[in-house]
Amino acid sequence: MTVEGSGACPACRATLHGRWCHRCGQDTQSRPRPLRDWAAEAFSEANLVDGRTARTLVALAARPAKLLEAYRDGAGGLYQTPTKLFIVVTAVFLLALNFADVRLYQYVSKVVDPGQPVTATADPDGTTVHLENATQGELWMQRRVEPAVDPAVTAAIQTAADSATTERDRQNLIYDIQSNREQAIFSDRLAAWLPNMLWLLMPLYALLLAPLFGPRRLLMEHLVFAMWAHVTAFGLLTLLALTNKLGAAIPAWPVVFPYLGYFVLAASRYYGVSRIGALWRGVAHLALYVGLVLIPAAIFVAFTALDFDAFAAFYNA
Repeated sequence: MTVEGSGACPACRATLHGRWCHRCGQDTQSRPRPLRDWAAEAFSEANLVDGRTARTLVALAARPAKLLEAYRDGAGGLYQTPTKLFIVVTAVFLLALNFADVRLYQYVSKVVDPGQPVTATADPDGTTVHLENATQGELWMQRRVEPAVDPAVTAAIQTAADSATTERDRQNLIYDIQSNREQAIFSDRLAAWLPNMLWLLMPLYALLLAPLFGPRRLLMEHLVFAMWAHVTAFGLLTLLALTNKLGAAIPAWPVVFPYLGYFVLAASRYYGVSRIGALWRGVAHLALYVGLVLIPAAIFVAFTALDFDAFAAFYNA
């Protein structure tokens, strides 16, 4: 057994100047250790949230640039690593969605007045269906609507399809019912695939930072900022989900403004640019990320939910 703080490190044989080896980081405290110390170490290694995580979250909310500066300058020991922070906040976000019963995306069709009938009419353009006494629309980050498509709406469209005078109108109405089913599949897959998609999309977020904030920087610098930005976005969305659980029904788009505010404060310090420069770069980056990454990713998920036989019958009609 090695005596703490003296002799040579049992791992790399460097001369010790304390409990921890300055070369390899080996803990040279004598073994066997007390059960209490072993349990504390096991808990620290296994849990996602600890004192450092709490300190990091406070700094993230109060002084967003402080974390990034600490990571960049090699003084991040007081704070959680970007990777672990990203994992923790992502897990909290997904748990908040389940707890609040909030759906990332929903396509909803509801009856306006239950006492009146719903009627459906196929538009001559061959692609549109008009509904009377029903509303249709997309909801983002709202409490789950169940059922998302009212059965009375589906029944009205089916009735119109059964009495359609042309094959084009009939296929238009039938495919509208199929489209509603595909929207539900899309919503479920978007929620199920989100955790895995994030690990694929985040490097693309970082790559889009390079032309705006300096292509000569290391990719890892941009990846650290990308993880921080996702942590900030998920933190804001977690607050939105919990607020909407209370019935606030706040739409998702206002989250863009505090996100950009945090982005400007952090980017101006981390990349050494003015706040005006950080603002226009932040807006440009958000537009590029949405247009080149998020929308294509959503299209891919929607493509996997598409019933090709139903679409072919609709298209050929």
